[in-house]
Amino acid sequence: MILHIFCKPLSDYVQQQLIIAQDDSILLISDACYSASHFASQYNNCDVYALETDIKARGIEHPTVKLISDEQWVTLVVQSEQHITW
Repeated sequence: MILHIFCKPLSDYVQQQLIIAQDDSILLISDACYSASHFASQYNNCDVYALETDIKARGIEHPTVKLISDEQWVTLVVQSEQHITW
């Protein structure tokens, strides 16, 4: 499993070919939280996480995005085979 960490809204990655497999996970941090609904719908076969402090600071809620703490973020990185920060 690869953990894909996004820090910008999905629209910033239009020019890049994102190759995300079904068993990969996505973590939204910083301004990527603004695109939580887009990430969740476009990658509905993946686990989509958001850093709780970041998504709450932006006043965003999404029912299928799993909120995690900083400690859980570290655990997610350790458990993944690889991680890519976009």
